[in-house]
Amino acid sequence: MKLIRLNNIYRELKIHNENYFIFSFKKNDISFEILFDIYKEPFKLHFLQKCSNFHFHINVEKGFNIDPNLQSDIYKRLCKVLNLKYDPNNRFSTYIFFNEFNEKIPDYSHRKKEKRELFKFYTKDIEEPNKINFGGFIDWKKLNNGKNVSEKNLEKTRILYPEYYEYCKRENVSIIYKSNIEE
Repeated sequence: MKLIRLNNIYRELKIHNENYFIFSFKKNDISFEILFDIYKEPFKLHFLQKCSNFHFHINVEKGFNIDPNLQSDIYKRLCKVLNLKYDPNNRFSTYIFFNEFNEKIPDYSHRKKEKRELFKFYTKDIEEPNKINFGGFIDWKKLNNGKNVSEKNLEKTRILYPEYYEYCKRENVSIIYKSNIEE
């Protein structure tokens, strides 16, 4: 299935040198925050129900194609979240869900980014999600021990401290993450 309206957002993100866009989507009076993240391929499309811990993500392949099928447990939770009951005359399918979603994808609009706004979408995907406070830098070039900043540390930095991401990547620097400031 093709989510053609993502193409418009993608073009604008590239023009503005940005790598993600957040917008809202409503279905059955249930509100979701959507993150379209183009930083890595395949792109990611995250659905996060507002005021809940329910969330899922899907991959967006070249041509803005997605697999509209969800894992069974996610499908069941989505049906529950949307307050759907089995009705043979009005069947629910993820294809219909994503088709409606595609029609409601907004046009790109420049927005002020908030500090750590990506964290809520990636909480379960980053290493040591309980350690999110800045605790200093490790400059691997100065240590000269053959070690480098890890991809996991860079991704966590992109999510939590995007203002340091390019510097850390370019200069081979890791951020030390702590669970609290006194640590």
